[in-house]
Amino acid sequence: MLSRVSKGLARPGSRLLSGAAGSEKLAMVGSGNFGSALVRILGQNALRHDIFDNEVKLYVYEEMIDGKPLTEIINETNENVKYLKGAKFTPNVKAVPDLAEAVKGATMVCFCLPHQFLKPLMPTIKE
Repeated sequence: MLSRVSKGLARPGSRLLSGAAGSEKLAMVGSGNFGSALVRILGQNALRHDIFDNEVKLYVYEEMIDGKPLTEIINETNENVKYLKGAKFTPNVKAVPDLAEAVKGATMVCFCLPHQFLKPLMPTIKE
């Protein structure tokens, strides 16, 4: 599945094929329409460039969609069916409902959420 979805992203000898990981770990905080669009690009870039770790974590404020957690749907379908329906993520994007877990170990964090939600989240990721 990974090779089918990421067709054209892996170069011969790249870490996608070898399983090695780069040193930069990416995380996206915010999974609305724009955050979902950006994490698609982050996921693609993480696969294309050797400086990035394969996995990109996406913090998702947990919501129930048809009785199922949104993070579970995203991780199973590689798609944010609520905010960016029809646009697939690369399978290296992992939705996480816990903010501290999503940014743990990240060397680059991209924030894409309404400004009023940023300040209450800061204590969670202070360290």
